[in-house]
Amino acid sequence: MVSLAVPAVIAGCAQVNTTSAGEEAREYLELVMETEYPGLKPDKWGIYVIEDIPGTGPEWTQDAAYSKLRSTIRSIDGLIISSTEADIAKQLDESSYKPYNYYGPKYQNTSEGAGYAGLEYLLTGMKVGGHRIAVIPSWLITTSRYNSRQEYINACSATVHYIYDITLEGQTPDILSEEIKELRAYVNAHYGESEKSYIYKNGQKEGTFYFVSDTSAFKPEDKRADDATLYLTYTGRRLDGQAFDTNSQSVALKEGLFVEGKKYAKSTIKFSSTYSSISMDGTSSLKEGFKAGLHKMHWAGQKATVLFVSDLGYSSGGSGDRIPPYAPLIFELELSK
Repeated sequence: MVSLAVPAVIAGCAQVNTTSAGEEAREYLELVMETEYPGLKPDKWGIYVIEDIPGTGPEWTQDAAYSKLRSTIRSIDGLIISSTEADIAKQLDESSYKPYNYYGPKYQNTSEGAGYAGLEYLLTGMKVGGHRIAVIPSWLITTSRYNSRQEYINACSATVHYIYDITLEGQTPDILSEEIKELRAYVNAHYGESEKSYIYKNGQKEGTFYFVSDTSAFKPEDKRADDATLYLTYTGRRLDGQAFDTNSQSVALKEGLFVEGKKYAKSTIKFSSTYSSISMDGTSSLKEGFKAGLHKMHWAGQKATVLFVSDLGYSSGGSGDRIPPYAPLIFELELSK
């Protein structure tokens, strides 16, 4: 599968005293680089910059923790490990590319302790719009920080080096504000002055959660009971409009999500007096934004659209290849008896 982060199985260097392995990695890398790029010298950390196209925007800073990146990562022998790009995904085996997967720039936490040392050093000095291709040695595939290249080498037990192809498209110190801005722009473009609501979570303010529903055809006396059981048809979408999940077979077929043998049927919703206790098909382990939307639905036959930031959804981890990190989401909901 194609994603921005390097898979854990290839992540490198633990803090163990294995100098010989680190020195072996250094010697091998020097040999490869002298053969493939004669005369190219590494920086003080051991990074070899193969291509550097300067950007014209603000300079990258570690103080702004979230970097918006396009990225393709290869092993030193050219094997593609991961990529954010659809055309590169298509070059991999047939199962790697899916039209409903997300391709494009992704926000990544590149602050010290969250991102790899090698990525931090590679981004240092870049400006937004800039593009770099560089070999990051195995000793820098670590979230630890040391004061010298030799200390990294001494602490490294991995021997695999990577070629990072990086484009810096933006950076922000406040990822929530960026999501709110993106979500508000979508709501204003598609719904104008539709009803806005919000729920509080870790001090979040208005703009993190929207609920849109036309209830003019329903009577107050027909509202469901607090503990009612109703049935739900739902479709989840990214802000680009692409569906990533649904329990409707017709939608699954239209969106290219259909899986042979999967059961497509309405979900059973057990309501409660609080949104956090609502369950679907017997589980209450649902995303907060999804449950909050259900809680605001009061009639069988009601349709609604809920939109919310990633803190109420899949947060910094995203979900597989379909939902990137820090992605606001949309859910289309319809209740029935």
